[in-house]
Amino acid sequence: MNNTEQSDQNSVIEQPAKKSYLSQSKALIAAAIVLAGGSLAVGYNVGHKQGLTAVGYDADAQDLAEIVEKQKQSLNSVSVALNTATQERDVAIDNAKQLSDSLNQAKQDKNLSESLSNTYRQKLRERGGLSLTIQNLAVKPLPGNAYEYVLDLVQVSPNNRRIAGRAELHLIQGTEVVVIPMESANFNFDNYERLTGRWTMPNGFNPQFIEVHLNAAGEPITQRFIWQKGKQEIESSAFITEIPKTQANAE
Repeated sequence: MNNTEQSDQNSVIEQPAKKSYLSQSKALIAAAIVLAGGSLAVGYNVGHKQGLTAVGYDADAQDLAEIVEKQKQSLNSVSVALNTATQERDVAIDNAKQLSDSLNQAKQDKNLSESLSNTYRQKLRERGGLSLTIQNLAVKPLPGNAYEYVLDLVQVSPNNRRIAGRAELHLIQGTEVVVIPMESANFNFDNYERLTGRWTMPNGFNPQFIEVHLNAAGEPITQRFIWQKGKQEIESSAFITEIPKTQANAE
């Protein structure tokens, strides 16, 4: 009887123990599952973030490389421009130096020429001076049947007086005379004056001579120059009294 009761008591004691063990096992398993799931979630998040960070780093590195390359190209362009500007500056400085030297030399030559001219004029004054004279007459052809004239006049007065008057240019072909319209026919100078201008030759007119007529202080001066067709400048001249009376042939 006692044995039966003791057996029943043992069975009652073992059943609560088994239930307690199962409950604890379930709790441990659940905790393990939760821990494993948490570890997986944490691992996924960390890996995902690291992957995004790596992708972003590659993109930033590519952008940075492109920016650096553009800066290099800009620096190369600036360097080329700087070198070009430096070379142009050096050339300009050298040209400016040469120009300055040439200008100084021209000034020296001018001063020497003026000094010699003053000396010659003074010698001429001492010898009675030089009356109004045609020093030079040049005619040059231009496009469109046009021509340009240059007339140089000189005089040296013993008493340093100015001379004033008027000039005329005549073209002569046989008995025909054409008066050249002068841009400035009046002159008034001490020692030297140049008269220049242009005109258009009449169609079909082939001059044989060109005459210069000066009228100053009531004393007319006439000088005839031979016109040589095809020449850029008149090469010879003669006073009107020295020109033959026979008609000259145009060359």
